[in-house]
Amino acid sequence: MEAKDVAVESQLQRFFRVHGLQSLDKVRSALLLVGVACQFATVFITEPLWLIREMPPNLPTFMLPEIDFLWPVYFSLVAVLIVPRQGMAAHWAVIVVAGFFDQYRLQPQFYAIAVLMSACVWESWHNFARWFLVSTWLWAGLQKLVSSDWFGHASFWLVQRAGFEGATDYHVGIAVIIALTELSIGILGWVRPRWATYGGILMHSGIIVVLSPIFLDWNESVIPWNLSLSVSGGWVMWTSRDVCPRTVIQLGGAIAWLTLPLGFFVGWMDHGFSGVLYSDSLPRGQITRSEGIQRIRGWGDLHVPFPNERRTLRMFFEQSAAPGDYLHVSDPRYFLEDQYFVLEQDGTAREIARDAFFDGVDSVESGPPFGVGLDEIRAIFALRQAGVKMLRESADAPVYAVAFTSENYSPSLLKALRGLPNVRQVQLSGTRVTDADLESLACLYLLTGLGIENTAVTDEGIEKLVELPFLSSIESAGTSISDECLQRILDSQH
Repeated sequence: MEAKDVAVESQLQRFFRVHGLQSLDKVRSALLLVGVACQFATVFITEPLWLIREMPPNLPTFMLPEIDFLWPVYFSLVAVLIVPRQGMAAHWAVIVVAGFFDQYRLQPQFYAIAVLMSACVWESWHNFARWFLVSTWLWAGLQKLVSSDWFGHASFWLVQRAGFEGATDYHVGIAVIIALTELSIGILGWVRPRWATYGGILMHSGIIVVLSPIFLDWNESVIPWNLSLSVSGGWVMWTSRDVCPRTVIQLGGAIAWLTLPLGFFVGWMDHGFSGVLYSDSLPRGQITRSEGIQRIRGWGDLHVPFPNERRTLRMFFEQSAAPGDYLHVSDPRYFLEDQYFVLEQDGTAREIARDAFFDGVDSVESGPPFGVGLDEIRAIFALRQAGVKMLRESADAPVYAVAFTSENYSPSLLKALRGLPNVRQVQLSGTRVTDADLESLACLYLLTGLGIENTAVTDEGIEKLVELPFLSSIESAGTSISDECLQRILDSQH
């Protein structure tokens, strides 16, 4: 071998010794291989997500050209194995830029695995990853505890789909156990990191089993993520010896991870990065077209849920709807109101008032005459579990009538009607409804008929419905409602 070749070989050996996988210790190298394998599997499962496609449409942050990101992601993962530090920087650049080109890709699993891979490559990321894990576990539990959906249809669906009979009897108990487990592991990650290792491994291993074909056979794209959290996340916690951050930068990172998820409640942070995992407390969207209604959903070939955010729902509407179509964004968060849009001729969504949405004052000849509101799953679940009768004009049409009986009526169920914005008739005859309870009906803009025969409702109660524009029939026999009040209420409608 010539001296020149020897010199080149020596330089390559020196380069890979300094920059290659052998520059990491054996544990970090092994964990990095696990992380790369998990990320590769996640991307492989979701391949159509990284390609140009027609439907569902790409959701670019700006006016950007459509680009395939599948092979750049794969190549960046190969680069991580060859030159970990440079490759990891390239991988971050690819997945972040890919998210700008299509916000469908803002799924937490891609970025969470990248955080854990980075902790293997860069020592400075170890503490960053530790507080990322603490935040993920803490907020996953907290978000469930404050979500009525988690204690309702979300946990019921999980238990029922897993094949367990009698989900109605114990799904709430299971929901409490899961939420408290996540919260407890998050607290342990804060004060006793090594203890959190055991809890994290057990919990994420359990999630993998539950999501596998043995039980749910669902959401397979997050199985590699849970494997990474179990293995690499366990290592991060086991090797974290300081209870509190030691430097200003570490303290800033910890505070940021622990507080930024609060922004979800006012729409500043995406749910996927705020610990909103399976609690289902998310905004939802429904488009009204001339040919019918369309719920905005994910899954299908993409194998991921739709990134339910107010902006992405609006973007999907602008990308897929026709001029004159309507969009209702139903938002369960306490500090945010529902949104209503109509699509302009230039393809932009214009926000309109609720009354204009249901009245159809912005309708155009080519579009539907009015918008159809989105029925909330939480409302239908609560009423169905109580045995309340609901009527639809067809299987996929919204609920238009609700009938209570003396056996199933409760004021809390009446409040659930807020989640059924298309209701036109409510039957309460013979129930224990009171004047105060009727205030819950004041939000039913389309209400046309009300049955309150043989109830304790008085003039004071019926006066609460004076603002409803379409109320034209009130069955009030057997009540103390005066004819004068009844006539005044009906005459005030337009």
